[in-house]
Amino acid sequence: MAFSLALVDFDGTLADSMPYWLRLPVDTLREADLPQPEGFAEYIRSVPIWEIARDMGKMYPQLEADTPLAARWSAEMAEHYAREIPLKPGAKELLRTLRAAGLGVYILSATRRALLDPAVERLGVAPLADGVYAEEEIGSKRTEAPYAFFRDTLGVPYERMLLVEDAPRNLAAAEALGVAGVGVYDESMKEYTETIRAGAAAYLPDFSDLSALEALLRL
Repeated sequence: MAFSLALVDFDGTLADSMPYWLRLPVDTLREADLPQPEGFAEYIRSVPIWEIARDMGKMYPQLEADTPLAARWSAEMAEHYAREIPLKPGAKELLRTLRAAGLGVYILSATRRALLDPAVERLGVAPLADGVYAEEEIGSKRTEAPYAFFRDTLGVPYERMLLVEDAPRNLAAAEALGVAGVGVYDESMKEYTETIRAGAAAYLPDFSDLSALEALLRL
């Protein structure tokens, strides 16, 4: 078998959470009657939310007069993760398919663990994964750090890893290391669909048909 490890993104891949995240910076500026900077819509789709909070705080210091943006947003999202953010249809079947093929399956998310863990437990995906990691613990998927962590911890070389992911920058970083990318469609990244599809070893428009993934796993 070519692959022995699957790293699976959470937000935008397993969970339909991106609409909640994308509303935060937009609503914050609108409520403060502040303009969106040029290119803002693309920016908030390609940069981690905590970097957005930092950058917006620097650009508009008045937004942090009472409470830091990161703290406000974290508290708001904690409620969403604990109570309402849903899985995408077929997300559990995706995880089951990876496990049935004999791969170790780890959720690797940019979301901080304090938010991530309640959602993973509530949505019932914890039993379908061998572990759950947040980027704050082992490094951003846009860098080599998390892949090196799994290589060194589990002894799995990059060419035997899969990254299942909706974000093009994360997929590109993994693919540059020799990690195979499985691209997943998410509405928040729809303008990058062809870029993702072109670079990925397999592409999943949704999880109703996993035949492309199954074919990859048989290689």
